[in-house]
Amino acid sequence: MAWEIKGWICGGYVAARGDGEMVFIYRRPDWGTGMSGVRAFYELRSRGSIVGRITAENSWRPQVKAEWLAETDRPLNEADLIEIAGALKF
Repeated sequence: MAWEIKGWICGGYVAARGDGEMVFIYRRPDWGTGMSGVRAFYELRSRGSIVGRITAENSWRPQVKAEWLAETDRPLNEADLIEIAGALKF
């Protein structure tokens, strides 16, 4: 299913899927997190829990890295994370 980034809402973005599932995407500062060399750092939250992290290196051609952090008993999976990362603009 295709994810659609709805826009800026309360300090982040919301991604919505056709079946009503939503993921909130928050941009986080790289300082204090051990990720001082990254250009973009996003946390993905679903139903109050962190489900993933998307980072992009600080270079002219950023390499995007998506990490799945949630358990497997969720209506989301790694493929959803990849689709959301592809929909974000870096």
